[in-house]
Amino acid sequence: VGNFGSALEMYIFKVPGTDTYLSGDINKDKKVDENDLTSYLNYNGLRRSDSDFEYVSIGDINENGLIDAYDISVAATRIGDGVYDDPEHKVAGEIVIAADKSRYSAGEEVVITISGNNLQNANAFSLALPYDAADYEFVGIEALNTATMANYSKNRMHGNGETVIYPTFVNEGNQATVSGNVALVKVTLKAKRKVKFDLKAIDGIIVDKHLNAVKF
Repeated sequence: VGNFGSALEMYIFKVPGTDTYLSGDINKDKKVDENDLTSYLNYNGLRRSDSDFEYVSIGDINENGLIDAYDISVAATRIGDGVYDDPEHKVAGEIVIAADKSRYSAGEEVVITISGNNLQNANAFSLALPYDAADYEFVGIEALNTATMANYSKNRMHGNGETVIYPTFVNEGNQATVSGNVALVKVTLKAKRKVKFDLKAIDGIIVDKHLNAVKF
């Protein structure tokens, strides 16, 4: 379309003796549509160690053992007429987290702000925030400045007993991206006992419309 590139390419995989697989078709109905996004919403944050992961492992497109924003983006960029953008508009920047205090007493609200630093052309992002359920109770996730991104976030207890919050936001179809220095998301917890805040983000990824990605 003009001088713009498209992320609508269809990646089709076929091994002799097996069914053809369309990348992003997590529900295996041979098309990529809103039903796949519903499946990704349900399974976002699943890891290879979880018993359900084998069922949806076909949706782990970047093969990192985790259903994340990259995997969802492969399907989401194909919704409707797909996405169109200048191929030079590549993703850049980083995402960081910060709590409103360093120490909390039992019963206090813990507010964590997830912010983008020098973001460019962010069409989706996700991260994992492990926490000790003996220290914190999950309250909720609120979008602050994520433009038109859909919220795929999950709070999960994994099969190994680990509790992890997965803030995940992804544009569906051709939508405006996010750039600049901006507060993206607020995560709220409640302290169950006296704690010093030391949570760290892991497995972070930012994705553009062309499925280029930056990890953080």
